[in-house]
Amino acid sequence: MVTTAKDDLTMARKSIVSYAGLALGTDQDHGGAAPTPEAMPLPERRVERSGGRTLKEASAHIMLYLHPDAAKALKRYALDQNVKVHDLLIEAVEVWFRAHGLKEQVRAKTGRRQGHIGEVMP
Repeated sequence: MVTTAKDDLTMARKSIVSYAGLALGTDQDHGGAAPTPEAMPLPERRVERSGGRTLKEASAHIMLYLHPDAAKALKRYALDQNVKVHDLLIEAVEVWFRAHGLKEQVRAKTGRRQGHIGEVMP
């Protein structure tokens, strides 16, 4: 039987690396084979919340582009009034809604207590 150089070359398949089984500060030598994802179940992810929905869950995202000078003035005014820029913009949209006869609620309701401009929060 005649052998060729091609016969001597074998390509072994590498095992799939799973990051789920890795831990810092432990011996990670598994005898050359990485544990399979089926053998290592993922830890359960539990998220505990103290109230209702988050603002992201309760609202629709809208993008607003302002002139840089206007954005800077808005930030300064918010800082002077000790409020967030978001609250100033919500109040402005609420005023615009009422001026144009729109009855929809503007401020998204979440599980947290939300303050309005001029209201003292505990």
